[in-house]
Amino acid sequence: MKIENIVLQNFRQYYGANPVNLSTRDDKNIVIIGGKNGYGKTNFLLSLVWCLYGEDITKIDDNFRKEIQKDGNYARFLKGTLNWTAAKEGTSDFSVELTISGIELPDTLANESNQQYICQIKRSYNVSQTTEQFDIAILGVKQAFFSSNEDKINFVNDYLIPLEAAKFVFFDAEKIASWAELSTKEEGSVLNDAVGKVLGLDIYEDMIRDLHTFTDGLRKESATTQVRQQIISTERAVELNGQKLEALDNEFLGAENKIAEYRHSILQFESFLAAHGTNSDNNFNLETLYDKQRQLQAREKELEARFNELAEALPFAIAAPKLEEVIDHLVEQDRQHLFSEQQEELKGKGEELIEQLFNLPPVPPDGDISLYKKAFYADKAKSLIETIFGGSTTNHDLDFEHDLNKSDKELLNDTFNFLKAQSQGTFEITIDAFNELKDELFTLEKRIKKIEADLEDEEIIEYTNKKNELERKVEKLIESKGIFQNQKDTIKHENESLYQSLQVLLKKISVSEQKQKKLEKASKYIKALENFVIEQKNLKCHTLETSIYEELQKLMHKLNQENNSRFIASVRAEVLPENNGLKITLYDDNDEILAKEALSQGEKQIYISCLIKAIISLSISEYPVFIDTPLGRLDDEHIRHILLYYYPDLARQVVLMATNNEIPPSRYKMVAGNVSKTYLLENHNKHTSFKAGYFN
Repeated sequence: MKIENIVLQNFRQYYGANPVNLSTRDDKNIVIIGGKNGYGKTNFLLSLVWCLYGEDITKIDDNFRKEIQKDGNYARFLKGTLNWTAAKEGTSDFSVELTISGIELPDTLANESNQQYICQIKRSYNVSQTTEQFDIAILGVKQAFFSSNEDKINFVNDYLIPLEAAKFVFFDAEKIASWAELSTKEEGSVLNDAVGKVLGLDIYEDMIRDLHTFTDGLRKESATTQVRQQIISTERAVELNGQKLEALDNEFLGAENKIAEYRHSILQFESFLAAHGTNSDNNFNLETLYDKQRQLQAREKELEARFNELAEALPFAIAAPKLEEVIDHLVEQDRQHLFSEQQEELKGKGEELIEQLFNLPPVPPDGDISLYKKAFYADKAKSLIETIFGGSTTNHDLDFEHDLNKSDKELLNDTFNFLKAQSQGTFEITIDAFNELKDELFTLEKRIKKIEADLEDEEIIEYTNKKNELERKVEKLIESKGIFQNQKDTIKHENESLYQSLQVLLKKISVSEQKQKKLEKASKYIKALENFVIEQKNLKCHTLETSIYEELQKLMHKLNQENNSRFIASVRAEVLPENNGLKITLYDDNDEILAKEALSQGEKQIYISCLIKAIISLSISEYPVFIDTPLGRLDDEHIRHILLYYYPDLARQVVLMATNNEIPPSRYKMVAGNVSKTYLLENHNKHTSFKAGYFN
């Protein structure tokens, strides 16, 4: 699949019709679009995602969601997207049109089996009428099989680029470094959705959900009026909680947008104060100190993210000694059970031996032995059996026993092994680093305020006060975000409890014999499908591990240096319990977990890039890849490796949107042999257009 042509019509700075051809060949798979900052590279990427997904653009990832939230909401985003010159001229419409080749359709939709088709997609919006139009046409297929917008949305997700995989197809390479800071739960969810889609397992997971809905429906039909009312009340509570979560998400996003707005104003005040202070030494100090303050605040955010992940394991870490006692107790309990079973078996065999020896033929030819001798030799036989095969004296009674099933024991062992695998002192190191940073930040801010206080100009004092007020507002908003997050977590836990209560209610319902047979059959299907999905994911985990590590070896220069303890020595991928996602873990040469948060920003970008390539390589479909800021914060050596060994075989179509600093002519030579087309974004009178060619 390739996106062959794109036409942007009055989309932001793209005035009028702006067509661009992105076709590639197998030996020349790269298209480079060069442009200075502010010329429209990010908006070009945004236009593609909007054309495919419309309002669902906010579901792709935080970066696209924030692009929409900059304008407040989706409606305002649309209103502000119409090119300003076109708006002045009385035009009300803007649109984006894509031509996509290599589309495969099922026989029920296509004219010929296994034929590849060309798809044309156009999304447009009329600002005056506030109407959005979404059209899809398949060339060569006369049959009209899109009866509703929902059909079109499903077509994009099923036969083009699934929403869950979009973050791996359209992204800003610099911003993807933040993915390395996701918590285990967030990372598991993201990878689970993406891998499920690219492997085609989402079809089976949908079938599992449908079967659960079917079985729940069967039980509801047989519920008494009282139980049915309880079910309705529980489902309504879950629905209301969903609405509360949505409202909290909006509050959270609103706080984030306000923080971004305030920080932008703070930067402006800081720049003014640094440039217009009355003391030249203070000017220099302020400018330097403001930079240092921003660096520390960025590091503070990284440590806060690390705290969020550690918080998941913290209760278990605190209880680790008790957890170890429980595991030791379970081991001893299992040993004693096994020992008791062996003793019972041994006792039974001993009694059978004595019975057959003395009481069953054959007997001595001179007659049976006396009862006294039988008793003597029977006791001797028991004593010898205990001595030779082990006696009961080696066992001792336990004060109590844990009543846990096999899966409970496995979960306990997995949890304890995870805690043991954590680097010793990880919690202490993180806390110490955070405390040191807070102390340094406090000292720095105290120094900044002292210097600002020395500036006597009234205008400077006014701007200083405004800056300080905004900083206080930012702190309050950050606290609000924490409160919103806690409220969200509480509601999610409440929903989990409600769902469990609902399942208990449903299972208590008595059903007819006929419905019971249906339930049993459906349960078998659900179990078979669940086992199949988990088996497939487990099979792909090894491929993911190998692919990620091989790519890391190609790209990370630390892995090619001596005396680095191999830095990243291995990569492990595993399916989380209850099929809750996938987890990728990095290990060093001592088989200790290497925290992804500890990587530099450039190393995080390299790691996520390798992960993206590994996931794309597993896909049952071929996807194009569009990348803004393709070289991000990478140093020269990493840039060289990326250009030589990554982009040339990332996908059959790779579109890079770069500045002349990222890929100047000197670096362009490294990848020129794989480049199919180049374009330059030109901007005249705030209008951007595509011009064939590249920077000189």
